[in-house]
Amino acid sequence: MPAPLTLTRPWPEDAPAIAEALSDWQVAQWLTAVPWPYGAADAAAFIDGAGLDEYAVRQDGRLIGMVRASGSFGIWMAPVAQGQGLAERAAVLALSRRFRNGSAFIEANHLQDNTACAALLARLGFRPVKEVMLWSQPQQRHLPGLSLRLTRQDFARRHAIALATPRLLIEPFRHGDLPDLHRIVTMPEVASNLLLFHPDMTPDDMAPLFQSDGLLPPMRLTVRRDGKVAGSIGISAGDPPRIFYFLDPAMAWQGLGEEMGRAFLAEITARFDPPELLADVFLDNQPSRRLLKNLGFQRDQDQMLSSLGRSEPAPAAVYRWRRRPQP
Repeated sequence: MPAPLTLTRPWPEDAPAIAEALSDWQVAQWLTAVPWPYGAADAAAFIDGAGLDEYAVRQDGRLIGMVRASGSFGIWMAPVAQGQGLAERAAVLALSRRFRNGSAFIEANHLQDNTACAALLARLGFRPVKEVMLWSQPQQRHLPGLSLRLTRQDFARRHAIALATPRLLIEPFRHGDLPDLHRIVTMPEVASNLLLFHPDMTPDDMAPLFQSDGLLPPMRLTVRRDGKVAGSIGISAGDPPRIFYFLDPAMAWQGLGEEMGRAFLAEITARFDPPELLADVFLDNQPSRRLLKNLGFQRDQDQMLSSLGRSEPAPAAVYRWRRRPQP
């Protein structure tokens, strides 16, 4: 598998890599706004003026492209990174951040003959709007192109969070999952370690907590093992958001909690780049405390916490995860 991609700000030291990629005509000819020929001074000027929604795409720390998800969408990848599905992954990460910021849609353009870009935009869920004429800075002429639009709903249908680990599938909730999730979460030993569930609640009581398309917080995803519902993991809205999870006690002590936690945490941080995350845990829930520690959370603040599954408040703690500072 290719090394994971991360999105960061472009840094001044990225200028040589950007200049090298955009001095390749096979890259530059499809971009409408870059000067030609393209040099180090152009790259430095671009970095200085890059907006907050313009991201450097990195693999193992090396810049391999740029992606923009502001009023319009744009992307380029260095020749070494093409043909591997990396552009689609980078686009998904950037667009997830765009839609989390509250946008209902985003627009894009591409030159008519740019079949690779057309295919990428179609996979992302963009729909054609109209034919347009686009000014190409590298070619110094107007060329026929296409204007497209992507809505949050179309993007969610294709790119909601869905993860596969060695033993688990983590997928958006489906209504058919409700009976199994209800069975698990109403077990007294499970409900007592959660906040919003209790043994006497009905499936109808808990159904509203799972209504999510799996794209943006708040969400609760279903965790499956061997085709069977094993539990759930999710994240709240808010800043900082909170993560929450549960597993069927029949699947305890097999390392599945850490397996699902690591996969979910990696995807949430890649998509949304949160500076920090929180988790609430009762102090008598030793397995959850170990799990959070193994995921990089630290005990931050003690408190008394109420649970619908407990008769009275109990000692608990807020565990905090912080993003590592960029170099």
